[in-house]
Amino acid sequence: MINAIVIAISAVMFALLVVWWRWPAFRVWIEAPKYSMLRQERHFDDRNAAHAAKGSIGFMAHKDS
Repeated sequence: MINAIVIAISAVMFALLVVWWRWPAFRVWIEAPKYSMLRQERHFDDRNAAHAAKGSIGFMAHKDS
């Protein structure tokens, strides 16, 4: 019974791998969540970097006076 489950899951994974390899449109669709998450992280990283830079400029202005 366990062998049948392992074989079935292996066959499904192999089929997905073949489809992913042969059809670029499927590859784009299946990897879309990853890229949307990376875009969202980059957006927040950019916003945090801009906020940190603005804060350090304000700190430098207060430090010099």
